[in-house]
Amino acid sequence: MPYDGEYATGHTLARLVDNPAVRDFDGEIKKSEPNAALPFPDTIDPHRGSSKVKRLIAIDGSTVTSRVENGHPGAEASLLNIAAVVIALAKLRELSQLGKNAVEPIPSPAAIRDLEKCDTLSAVLPGRNVIGKSADADTPKRFFRQVVHREISGATLSGDHETLLETLRAITNDRSAPIQCPGDSCDQHVTPQSESTDCEACGETVYPSDSLRCHERFEDYGSSEQAFTMVRIVVEHLSMVNLIRWFERHNRFDVLDGIGFVMDGPLAIFGMAAWLKKHIQDELARLHQLSLDKGGAGVLLLGVEKHGMFMDHLEALDWSADRGERGRLQPGTAMVPDVEYIHQHIALRPPDSKPYGQATYYGRHLMYKSQSGQHAVLTLPIVNAEGADPTCVEASAYPRVGDALDLVDELGTHLYKDGFAPLARAHLHAAIPLHRGTEILSSIFSDQ
Repeated sequence: MPYDGEYATGHTLARLVDNPAVRDFDGEIKKSEPNAALPFPDTIDPHRGSSKVKRLIAIDGSTVTSRVENGHPGAEASLLNIAAVVIALAKLRELSQLGKNAVEPIPSPAAIRDLEKCDTLSAVLPGRNVIGKSADADTPKRFFRQVVHREISGATLSGDHETLLETLRAITNDRSAPIQCPGDSCDQHVTPQSESTDCEACGETVYPSDSLRCHERFEDYGSSEQAFTMVRIVVEHLSMVNLIRWFERHNRFDVLDGIGFVMDGPLAIFGMAAWLKKHIQDELARLHQLSLDKGGAGVLLLGVEKHGMFMDHLEALDWSADRGERGRLQPGTAMVPDVEYIHQHIALRPPDSKPYGQATYYGRHLMYKSQSGQHAVLTLPIVNAEGADPTCVEASAYPRVGDALDLVDELGTHLYKDGFAPLARAHLHAAIPLHRGTEILSSIFSDQ
C-alpha cells in the first residue's frame, strides 16, 4: 500500500510486459470478434394485452455508510432504507386518456408523482468500533447481529401482517443449515432455531437471523460494506415475499391478478444468504399455483437488471454493421437464452457444468427490445417445471410474460437510458443522499 500522496512511477511496467506469466495469460482468454454479428438466442412471441395491471409495487433499497465520531478510530455505521412504492396505473391511464399527458407519450417519473403511495423500512446498522448499551452487545460484531435480529423481528410492511422474521421462518419451515458459531474463537457448528438459543460450547446467543450469515462478512478491522449490502438484499427479497403472502393471508387472490411486483435487480440471492434462493423459489411457486387453482392468473413478478453481462450482451446483439448501435433487432423482440446459449455466449462455462445461476437465481432471464427501442433485461420467477428446466424456452417457462412486456413498453422512460419509471420512483424514495445520510448518522452518535 502506498503512503498518502505516493503514486506509481511506472518502473515495474517493463518487467510486467516481459514477464512470461503476463505474455502467456492472453492465450487463455476466449475472445470474440468486436462488432461481430452474434447469433440470436431463441425468441418468444407471447400473447399481449390480455389483462391490465391496475397497480404496481416496486421495491428498492439503499445504504449509506459513514464514519461516526465516538472516540474510536474507524468507527462506522450504515443507514439502511427499503422502499415499497405502490403506483396506481389505472389512474395513470385515465390521465392519458383525458389528454393531460399528451405532451409526454411515455410516462415520466414526474407524471406519476401524485399517483403513488410509499412505505419504507429504515434501520441503522452498526459497524466496527460501535457497540450497544446493553451487556450482551459488548462487541461490534455481537451488536451488529443483535441489531439485524431486532430489525427483522420487528419489520413489517403492513400492521395486520407478519414480520419479516415470521416470513423467513414460514418459507424455510424453521429449517436452516448448521453454521459456525458466531461467537469469537468458537469452532462449534450450531443450527439457528426459531427462537434464540445458546451455543453449548461457548454460551454465545444464536439468533434466528444468524442463519442468514450476514455477520460472516462483518469486519473488525475494515469496512463492513459487504455485510451491510447483504442485509439490504435479504430485506428487499423478504419484503417482496412478505407482500405477496399478504394476499393469501387475507384471501384476496382476486386482487392479486391486477398487481405487478417489480424488484430492482435480478431475482437472485448472492453471497452467504444464497441458501434462501430455494426457499423463495418454492414459496413463489406455491403462491403462483394457489392463485391458478383459485381461477387467477398467477403471480406477476419481474426483476429488472439495469447493468451486467446480459445487458452488455443485448447491446452487442443489437449492433448492426450497416445501422450501428441498436440497429439490428426489431422493436418488440423478446429473447430467451437457454442454458447452452448462456454458457457459450454470456457466462462462459463448459458444456457439462452446472447451469449458470442454479444456486443463486430464482428467476429466468429474458432480453427485450421495447417498442420504443429501449433495452430491458428481466428475470421472471421460476414457478413451474418448465421454468425449472434450464433447457426449456417455451413461453410457459416465463409466467405472465406478456403482462411483463406490456409493462416495460408502457412504463419505459427516456429520462434515463433504458429507464423504467416504477424503478425510478422506488429509487427516489429509497435512495439516501450521501450528505444527508451522513448527517443522520452523525446526529445519532453525537450525544453518546
